[in-house]
Amino acid sequence: MKKLSSIRLSAFCGILSSIFTLCSLTPFASPSKPAALDGLGVSANHHYLVDAKTGAPVFILADTAWNLGALKMTEIETYFQSRENCGFNAIMFALNFFPQASATNAYGQSAYIGADKTELNPAYFETCDAIIRRAATHHLYVMLYAMWAGKRTGTMNNYTSVQLTRLGHALGHHYAGIPNVIFCAGGESAPHFIEVDRVNAFGRALKEGCAGKNLVTVHPTSPNSSSKFYAESSWLDFYLCQAKSGSAPASADFDAAALVLGDWKISSVKPTMMGEHRYESGTQEDPLIQRRSLYQCVFAGGCGYAYGHDAIWQMTPHTGQPWMLKGWKPGVTNWMEALGTPAVRQLHFIKILLYSHPYLARIPDQSLVLAGQGTNIATRVQATRDGTLKHNDATYMMVYISSPQTIILNTAVISARTLNAYWFNPATGESEALREHFTNPGNLTLEKRPQGDWVAVIEDATKNYFQNRRPPKNVYETKSLLTHSVKG
Repeated sequence: MKKLSSIRLSAFCGILSSIFTLCSLTPFASPSKPAALDGLGVSANHHYLVDAKTGAPVFILADTAWNLGALKMTEIETYFQSRENCGFNAIMFALNFFPQASATNAYGQSAYIGADKTELNPAYFETCDAIIRRAATHHLYVMLYAMWAGKRTGTMNNYTSVQLTRLGHALGHHYAGIPNVIFCAGGESAPHFIEVDRVNAFGRALKEGCAGKNLVTVHPTSPNSSSKFYAESSWLDFYLCQAKSGSAPASADFDAAALVLGDWKISSVKPTMMGEHRYESGTQEDPLIQRRSLYQCVFAGGCGYAYGHDAIWQMTPHTGQPWMLKGWKPGVTNWMEALGTPAVRQLHFIKILLYSHPYLARIPDQSLVLAGQGTNIATRVQATRDGTLKHNDATYMMVYISSPQTIILNTAVISARTLNAYWFNPATGESEALREHFTNPGNLTLEKRPQGDWVAVIEDATKNYFQNRRPPKNVYETKSLLTHSVKG
């Protein structure tokens, strides 16, 4: 087979702090605008996120770091460097995630103070400002969870709507216009953990506080999309989904893509991101579990995806609650041991694929699969293309095949007479030619591959999307990927 592209990792992602050159940061009084990122907006078709200045597409690949506040700055630098090296461009950080940050962070500082804890603690937010600034130097957006509402980890339940409004205005104003900040109006902030009215008050206050300069979202209860509760909320810029979370086998078998696809079909159209799903545990799990969830959710129309590891979201050994360690076994004794698992080293390859073709015109379309569709997520064939549903106006299609099987695809949706077809390997980021410059048959049979999961890429031969794509200088940097992406 002819090799068309081969982009491999240049460094092992799980490098411990002794290998890094660490920067000891001094917290500063107020955040200043980072130069690394330009902020985010919503695409004209309301399905995706874009760079606020250039309009170029931005795919969010986030890592779950709820308990980041339990780390000191030198540790945070180690963590951020590893996430940048592994191709992440966002982290999810909860300001008062119980049991750590609801009391104090690693420096003994509480986030919220005052008689009713609706005032921002200057000392805490000097540290938080330093974290956000440091994240920007690593090309990382910070999805900032203002509070948590979950039954056992939540403190948001103790606030009234008036108090949440006061706090939301203060927090929104503090980070207004800081381009790598995305606000989240709470974690698991939906019934049955908290009333919708209180969350709406909080989200609206965050949006008002930042004067609309930052995106605002909210993390729902499981298994739901936030569209179930907040589709008509004017402050909400994009939906988050929480599928079945945890590291149990049942979580891996849950159809997370169905939540994303459901949002694509509702009348209140907004971008949708899978915000929490199956946590990885230990260091040697089959990375196919994570790849499958990622590709199925994204090909179902997702604008982003959040990966999670038990040891990292807890920042083991900092987690202090026995039920956490018992319920979601981290599998490692220290969060640094989990920085470079096989899955972590592979997930970013999806950006090579997405950015090499017209991104903003991408739609989910399961009608492309004429035969060979599986009966569960382990055998699912998930299809996406550009163009319009029920119209033969596509210039490309991408079909994720979860396990080896023969399939038949409807290539008639591509109007071109001549096609190119490729195999893309989600485990390596490599592509190889399947057939080149062949007459569009209308129905194309793809024989079963020997093992693993694959993406079949079929495109109008005149477009030469793969050939014309200039490889970015650094595959891990969001800015490089955006610079070399296909617009539109």
